[in-house]
Amino acid sequence: MFEFKIIAGELKGKIIKSPDLGITRPPLSRLRKSIFDFLNPYLDSSNYLDLFSGTGSYLFEAVSRHASNCVGVELEKKLADSINKQAEKLGVDNRLKCMCGDVFSTIPKLNQHKKLFDIIMIAPPQYKGIIDKSLEIIKNNSIYHGDTLIICQHDSSETKKINFILFEISQQRKYGNTTFTVLKTK
Repeated sequence: MFEFKIIAGELKGKIIKSPDLGITRPPLSRLRKSIFDFLNPYLDSSNYLDLFSGTGSYLFEAVSRHASNCVGVELEKKLADSINKQAEKLGVDNRLKCMCGDVFSTIPKLNQHKKLFDIIMIAPPQYKGIIDKSLEIIKNNSIYHGDTLIICQHDSSETKKINFILFEISQQRKYGNTTFTVLKTK
């Protein structure tokens, strides 16, 4: 079982527990703090999409910092169920839902339902070319608007291998082995 504390906002200090299935781990607190301190001005009343939700740490930080609608997508049912149960326990299940499904089939469904997001976080398993594929499917489905921020979390060694050309790079924030590439949707 993984445990982590929510860093800031209305749920600050609350403990989140996630099953340890050997396939994911929550990002270090300093990484979550750094990226969410950057995102904080954009979160209030935003629609936030978290692809490859894993433990749900980014979802809970977003909802704690007043995102009005947080949607996660996680393939592993035990992880998605754990996120939803904890959202209910913390009383934020009206603003945070994790869908169990494959990201690449879920994005077209979100598009069909005309869902638009202000922030899209992509934090997939590393070294598998998944960010490229994720950006392509996002580009081909209208789940964003002109001011949407797309945040890609990747190993710093992968930065030059990822094709970010579909969107405009706003900035890259490097924290040790991890880089967050911030994209604008133009």
